[in-house]
Amino acid sequence: MTEAPQQGRPSAVQPNVRLERRVSPFFATLFYGFPAIAAWIWLVIGARIDPLALWTSSNWPRDVAIGLGAGGLIALATVAMTRAIPAARQLEKEFGWMLGEQRIGEIVYLALLSAAAEEMMFRGAFHHFIGPWLATALFAAVHWPVNWSFRLWPLFALLAGAVLEAERIWTDSLIAPAVTHATVNGINLFRLATKYRVWKE
Repeated sequence: MTEAPQQGRPSAVQPNVRLERRVSPFFATLFYGFPAIAAWIWLVIGARIDPLALWTSSNWPRDVAIGLGAGGLIALATVAMTRAIPAARQLEKEFGWMLGEQRIGEIVYLALLSAAAEEMMFRGAFHHFIGPWLATALFAAVHWPVNWSFRLWPLFALLAGAVLEAERIWTDSLIAPAVTHATVNGINLFRLATKYRVWKE
């Protein structure tokens, strides 16, 4: 009886260990929990702003519709860029290796968690403390490339961040940008998990 081939690449530290090609919900909670809590405390103590008030809206249907529409357009633009730009295809493949084995439930959780935490931090706390322009620039900066394959990541983040800030200013709420953010992340994670679940070097 032969063993099923192991998935993933070997660890650089321990070659007999195969790296998981997914982000666990536990790690995601730790990673995104810190900025969300920090932003919450910063808003309450530094600005005397109720963070929950940022998630209210005078027109929920409008904000959700804006968020879904913008998220769908950004996701379509992402697909178009990966087809037209070699560097974008290289970036997609890097993310495909890292996230190709995400499960459906994990994709939904990651999309919602990352959107809520990052919007609370950038379109919430930073928007109030340093203004929309610097908040957008900082959003791009934290997506700085870890290697040459990620060189387009800050540009993508800058463009997406500008859209998210525009939604925040237009609607005076975090709902539309959070829905956009979750939609983009959810569609792209699902696409990566579908396309790269079986990894081929």
